[in-house]
Amino acid sequence: MIYKKRTMPNELKALLSLNKRLPNNHEKKHVVRKNLLICQSGYNGELEFDAHIKEFQPAYPHAILHDLYLQQDGAYFQIDSLLITPSFITVIEVKNHKDKTVIKANPTQFIRVFQNGDRKPMHNPYIEVDRKIHLLKNWLDKRGIQIPIDGILAFAHTNELAIEHPSPEMKTMLTYEAPAHFRSLPIDEQILDGHAIYNLAHALLEHHKDYNPFPLADLYDIAPEDIIPGVICPSCERPGMQWGREKWNCPSCGHTGKTEHHQTVQDWFMLIQPKMTNREFRYFTQLNNRNVARGLLSKSGLQLIGERKAAHYILLNEGKSPNR
Repeated sequence: MIYKKRTMPNELKALLSLNKRLPNNHEKKHVVRKNLLICQSGYNGELEFDAHIKEFQPAYPHAILHDLYLQQDGAYFQIDSLLITPSFITVIEVKNHKDKTVIKANPTQFIRVFQNGDRKPMHNPYIEVDRKIHLLKNWLDKRGIQIPIDGILAFAHTNELAIEHPSPEMKTMLTYEAPAHFRSLPIDEQILDGHAIYNLAHALLEHHKDYNPFPLADLYDIAPEDIIPGVICPSCERPGMQWGREKWNCPSCGHTGKTEHHQTVQDWFMLIQPKMTNREFRYFTQLNNRNVARGLLSKSGLQLIGERKAAHYILLNEGKSPNR
């Protein structure tokens, strides 16, 4: 049973917004686009794994949780996917590279081979998975749960994978092979019954906290004034929608709507800072009327803090999550 579905990462949402709002000639545009492509590729690979793992429906109780972000021993760790069974837990790390990946042993090396033949060493993802297994084991130990934990490395099927002899130290496969792999594993000992699996899955959900890289302008050392303001039209993706007759109007394509400023508000919190005044809202939406701005802000799902000059808005249930 899937207890936690995967949603688009906050980092990807913010990079999509930043890419739209950063001028093409900006000095950081290249690195933003590069990281956007990397983040999008990783997310696509994880979605592919999710689609395949739905085929895994064993008769025994189990739990699957996608994209967990936990804290243990003062460290934060993210797990792409987690499988809990009565006999063992598996940490799944998903990779998606369009280039060929060569895995060598003694010592273990990961090498990306590009289409032009160039080769580039990669960080060893086995070490990543080992770290996550170690921290998860400590997390479980503190809750009185002792159960074997292993890890697998899954590559999206678009990746050409070459594993050279001898065999790698960790099970490595393509994402479509994962269901068959898990079906082949025996359940030798029932350490966790269905009730215990249910409780553990919900404890993990309770302690999960979304990774929050905001504000992205700080992360990329981009001046807030370099970020293009304006309500971006969801139809033609051009900034500059104008408020009139109680709706937003796009002068470029003619699209209209009443809630197009909601994404603009989200962009502000993701890119610039975790609070917004009426004046800042008017600047970022390019709206002149203070009273109209107050009305729109009151219907934007935000929380008003303070009064008069000290008044500002924050996201409901705001809580800055830790960095990776």
